[in-house]
Amino acid sequence: MEMSYFSIQGQIVILVLSTIIGLIIGSFLNVVILRLFSGESIVFPGSKCPKCSHPIAWYDNIPVISYLLLRGKCRNCKEPISIQYPIVEIATGLIFLLSTFYFGITLKLLFMLILLCALIVITATDLKEQVIFDITSIPLIPIGLIYNFFNIGQTATSHIKFFGLTLNDAFLAAVAGAILGALFFELFARVGTVLVGQRAFGGGDSIIAAALGAWFGWKYLIVIIILSFVVQLLVGIPVIFYNMYKDKDFKSLGYMGILMLSLVVAVASRLFGLTNHFLGALLVTIISFGLAGYGVFGVLSRLKERKTYTLLPFGPALVIGGIVVTFWGPTVIKFFASSIHLLQG
Repeated sequence: MEMSYFSIQGQIVILVLSTIIGLIIGSFLNVVILRLFSGESIVFPGSKCPKCSHPIAWYDNIPVISYLLLRGKCRNCKEPISIQYPIVEIATGLIFLLSTFYFGITLKLLFMLILLCALIVITATDLKEQVIFDITSIPLIPIGLIYNFFNIGQTATSHIKFFGLTLNDAFLAAVAGAILGALFFELFARVGTVLVGQRAFGGGDSIIAAALGAWFGWKYLIVIIILSFVVQLLVGIPVIFYNMYKDKDFKSLGYMGILMLSLVVAVASRLFGLTNHFLGALLVTIISFGLAGYGVFGVLSRLKERKTYTLLPFGPALVIGGIVVTFWGPTVIKFFASSIHLLQG
């Protein structure tokens, strides 16, 4: 049922209740995250302090509020409580709020909340220990295929005969997306093994990409991958620079500087009109690619020796791309299309 069916007061009540439920679910997700690492049941025993194992009373387990009242410390042992707890609770509350607002009280809402809660857990475990547990990622693939097979998202526009079966185009796009996601990251992971001596991406990243492809189809998966690489560059490059500086690896910093210089040359040449003529464009291309090639070769050679700067989890970047597409997919597609049109013009 769309939110517009309710009065303004009714919509506000529903959104508030949804946020509260999200905060409570977020508290449960914290338990899931913690016990995935410990191997304990997520049901029994009840909540306990991870430091002193003292049972947590209900009044100390109220999402966000208890953390603030306890000033971020366990009532029993006075040890600090990880900031992860309120962050996950608030993030889940916001996800429930946004999802209810965008999708209304529908079956689609239920499926999207399942996906988004799993993505929150995946993000937390990947950031915490660079681990993506199969139990949180692999089930998303069949659930996503079921979601599209029954056209729950109502994105199918036609039906196609396939080996005697009548399938909707959204389901076929989902199957293609799952295959594309897995192949893309597995291919690049093996390229990393050859060039650097270790996988460029973890196996969990391939599963997440396959899952997102199963949910959103191959077209939106491409958008998610592009967004994830942009996010990883914005976050990852500063981290890599910092790690190099911290290790006093000035040689690697020099190669990174040359790589950045190739981008500056390309952008500056465009701004100053040097690429408006054939010879200018050819010269700029040769210089840019020459600098980029030298920088990439130098960075890869150093990474192969050191293997200390590539340990950046990619799962959270994929999750961010997935969340953006969940709520603003068509808008992002239009933005990309207009950007490509402007570049061609």
